[in-house]
Amino acid sequence: MQFTETLAQGCYHYSCDGRTMPVQDTWQLGRDKKGRRLLTSQRLVGELGFGITARAVLSAKLVTECLLHWRDETGEVSARYQLLTPAGKNAHLNNPVDAHWCGPNGPQHRVLSEGARLLFPLMRIFMGPLLINLSQFKEGCEVVTPDIVDPSQRGKLLAPRVSHRQAQTVVGDATTLGAQDLGNEVSAFIYHGDEAERDAHCFVDKRGLLVGYDWPSSTGRLWKVRLRDLEWSSQLNTLA
Repeated sequence: MQFTETLAQGCYHYSCDGRTMPVQDTWQLGRDKKGRRLLTSQRLVGELGFGITARAVLSAKLVTECLLHWRDETGEVSARYQLLTPAGKNAHLNNPVDAHWCGPNGPQHRVLSEGARLLFPLMRIFMGPLLINLSQFKEGCEVVTPDIVDPSQRGKLLAPRVSHRQAQTVVGDATTLGAQDLGNEVSAFIYHGDEAERDAHCFVDKRGLLVGYDWPSSTGRLWKVRLRDLEWSSQLNTLA
């Protein structure tokens, strides 16, 4: 998964109750030598730069393959996820998900059988396509993510975690929902994610880019994420 050209890049800025948080969340979109569309992202926290990185292949508006790497004060853990797509066929959300990760007892492997599931590598840049896909299902859909709920549980870290998530479009625009800084030509979604991010308001532009993300924490604090420093090639129409 190496770039032969870069087509777009940007970063997400985080704030909590108006205070800037020490999160570095950057991404790049490009192509490899096979012509595949690659999306890489890293989210690092603090001066030591601990956090997670993801490198993914996008096809048919889906994440079809991703490599993940976690680094913290305890050590490093890696994982690989892939949709098992029959030869000559396009990727589909009903394809089985093949997961490999390393736990304390060595390499681990699990295949999640066929079913309507979306592969989501957790990073903010992947949320635009995720929300668009989820919004097509009135009752929501199962989403496969690498587990980072409790990094101290090394056997579970980056192992596949399946959860049910929903996204509904909201009538109105970002301005009417209190996100005036995002402009008018942005679609708004209400997103029901995991326990940490319930009832989030998400804002996606016509290119499929997540440009804003607001969610209240369980302690009542308001978190906001905004896309900044965007560079976008004229060759591109959409992210995925």
